[in-house]
Amino acid sequence: MRTQPTATALVISSVLASVIGTASASVLFVDLGRPDMQSNPLIFNNLTNEVSSIANAIDQNGLQTGMTIDITNPFFSTGAPSSLGSENPTGFAAQFGADATDDYLFGHTGPFAGEEDNSLSVIEFGNLNANTLYTFTVFASRTGVSDNREAQYDLIGDTNSSGTLNASNNESEVLILTGLLADESGTITMNISAGPNNDNGNAFFYLGAIRIDTRPVPTPGTLALLTGAGLIITRRKR
Repeated sequence: MRTQPTATALVISSVLASVIGTASASVLFVDLGRPDMQSNPLIFNNLTNEVSSIANAIDQNGLQTGMTIDITNPFFSTGAPSSLGSENPTGFAAQFGADATDDYLFGHTGPFAGEEDNSLSVIEFGNLNANTLYTFTVFASRTGVSDNREAQYDLIGDTNSSGTLNASNNESEVLILTGLLADESGTITMNISAGPNNDNGNAFFYLGAIRIDTRPVPTPGTLALLTGAGLIITRRKR
């Protein structure tokens, strides 16, 4: 039985809000994967191989934000993406719901299924506000495997942040990257590749869902508090 977004999401929203503040804050959700397994379009921004660009992303309340989202270096695109992710996400992953966690987009190193090397996928988040801080929460899952399918996620803007997440049989773990600022062009770029501990023969890496929290850049008086809280959140990364 598939789970759906529940009150867990509200709890997580409260936890993150206590860290990054609530004034003029917003939350966006992105679901990546199959066109026949899209999440609620009134809440989520859905990306597929066929629809790889969003001109005006919505927040969790369905309000347009002006943010653009573009897959500029594609994932594997020969045939439909799989749906072998988490059907019953728990913990921090439960906020996304199974329609977002069960499918995914993926890449690989070297030739695979008729495609050449696809060892780097890139997503650009554009038209961002220079006075806004961005926090990215990433989820990926591939069940029924026994190897390590770790991915590395590099976020690049005026400030940078990186981390890894192993998708293998993942039901609950997320990667949270905080303190992101857009570059001079108003863009934050996400590079996705195989992580250093990935030992799969094709170096498969995955991306199933993203949450983006935004808030105004804090005043100097609150910056120290935000930084300290950010360090606590960073320790959740695996």
